[in-house]
Amino acid sequence: MSGEVFQTRTREYVKPDLLLRTRRSVMEAAHLMHAKRTRHRRHAGITLLVVAGLLVLFAPALWSAASDLTTGEHFFEMPIIVVTFSLVLLAAMVAILLTTWKGSRRGASEE
Repeated sequence: MSGEVFQTRTREYVKPDLLLRTRRSVMEAAHLMHAKRTRHRRHAGITLLVVAGLLVLFAPALWSAASDLTTGEHFFEMPIIVVTFSLVLLAAMVAILLTTWKGSRRGASEE
């Protein structure tokens, strides 16, 4: 038997430079996607918190306006008009928020 058969061959697996660059770019893209997702969740949470806070602030005024209207006051009195105007603005803010979310999700799915 020859001595070459029993020699152990150690292979060094050297990763080519191209493989390392690809791995780095994929890991960087994954990190950016994760950061973007986290930022989007944070912004959505803050926005929902603000809308809920505004709704809580407007709830007593809405209740008062409904109570005034049921007891016989007219719709064109100043407190009722102010509450109605405030509720219209709140509804407009919610509509803008929904269209922004719909647009951001559409843009994220196209990327």
